Amino acid sequence: MNHRSLGNTGLQVSEITLGTVELGVNYGFRGSEHYTKPARESGVALIRHAIEKGINILDTAPAYGEAESVIGDANVNCYIATKITLPASPAQVAASIDNSLRVLKRDKIDVLQLHNPTLETIRDPQLLNSLQKALDSGKVGIVGASLYGEELALAALDTPIYRTLQIPFNILDQGMTKRVLPLAQRNGVAVLIRSVFLRGVLTSRIHSIPERLAPLRERGLAALNGEPIERLSTLAIRFCLSFPAITSLILGIRTIEELDANLTAAAEGPLDAATLERLSPLSMSDDPMVSPLNWQDLI
Repeated sequence: MNHRSLGNTGLQVSEITLGTVELGVNYGFRGSEHYTKPARESGVALIRHAIEKGINILDTAPAYGEAESVIGDANVNCYIATKITLPASPAQVAASIDNSLRVLKRDKIDVLQLHNPTLETIRDPQLLNSLQKALDSGKVGIVGASLYGEELALAALDTPIYRTLQIPFNILDQGMTKRVLPLAQRNGVAVLIRSVFLRGVLTSRIHSIPERLAPLRERGLAALNGEPIERLSTLAIRFCLSFPAITSLILGIRTIEELDANLTAAAEGPLDAATLERLSPLSMSDDPMVSPLNWQDLI
């Protein structure tokens, strides 16, 4: 497992982060065979297997149902990135941190992220003060933000307390390439990528996505350039690993078999320059369809 610097924090993390949303809530497209979360004991086994395979960071959130408690039951030695649900008063921030520590069975949260902040909350002095108090207390090691959109990302990068940035990025959504990734790299801010597979669109399950998202299917198939459909998820992973500004890919995984397949894909390494140039025009970052925020009736 390759490791990359978590920005300028001094930490080294695996280039694959295990995302745990699928271990805590039903996730994906409603009615699909991959929608139901696995049994709790299967989730614990998956987390332990991930650590054995060299993954050393997990991403979770209180909003992910049972995910934090599944991590607590797994009792593994790794970094954990969790979140705060917003809006939150100073008392609610403190309570959220304490509750996550209790459920995770930890004495420190390695990375604490704002969960879907607005422009106002990113810069809110009261919230910033609460976050600084959490850092000073030793209960939190690093503060970051998990968000959507270039404007919010740039605002977070302009606010020194945020040392990690979690954003959507994939073959069909390359909107953060021009401004956000270079600025994050210059500022020493770690970038954690989610939506690598775009909720299964960029996997072999592409033909099962709802018909309303047919344009995404067409672009996804075009990315293959004649390769078998089973290679789509590998291409999606290797594409994201091709950007030096990206620290780690958050992959939501439900089974050990899926995990092993994705680690095999990551081991193939970044794509060559010619392939990246071919994939660049497939981005639909200016089309609202590419954002899962606009699929709420389907997921």
